[in-house]
Amino acid sequence: MRYGALVPRVDLSTPTYRRLLQRAESFDDSAEDVIARLLDEVEGDEPETTTEDALDERFGARATPGSILPEREYWVPILMILAQAGGALSGSHVITALGDVMRDRLTPGDFEVLRMGEVRWRNRARFARLRMKEQGLLSDQSPRGIWEITNEGRRYLDENWADWNDKAKRLGR
Repeated sequence: MRYGALVPRVDLSTPTYRRLLQRAESFDDSAEDVIARLLDEVEGDEPETTTEDALDERFGARATPGSILPEREYWVPILMILAQAGGALSGSHVITALGDVMRDRLTPGDFEVLRMGEVRWRNRARFARLRMKEQGLLSDQSPRGIWEITNEGRRYLDENWADWNDKAKRLGR
């Protein structure tokens, strides 16, 4: 579409926009990409070539559903690590600690190396951080490279720690 062309505007409530963001599959996913995928699912059409195809070129084939830990499973451990560190920590320290905390929960698919050279779970941890910032659980005002929990993040941790811990016990981890 050429610059300056009139494009219909769609206004979304904050809760709906957040739900839409949760369905994004990459940093490059636009709202239109997500909506097009949802429409394809509803209409039963074959999806057209999308940014997802371009991402497969760069990062390698997408993991099959269920073969990797869901991104949201990273949230509680990340928040726990930050809370135990006093609220803020460098991203590299968070990811190192996350590897220790999540070691028994990660699947073989999580340990695959992406074409870009990074281990999949580390890449997904960064995406989890992005989603958590969008949800207000992590600060978007922190200095570069610093991950910082918000009051909303502390509430989320308090509300979800028991469930996360119980799930780990059921899995024998």
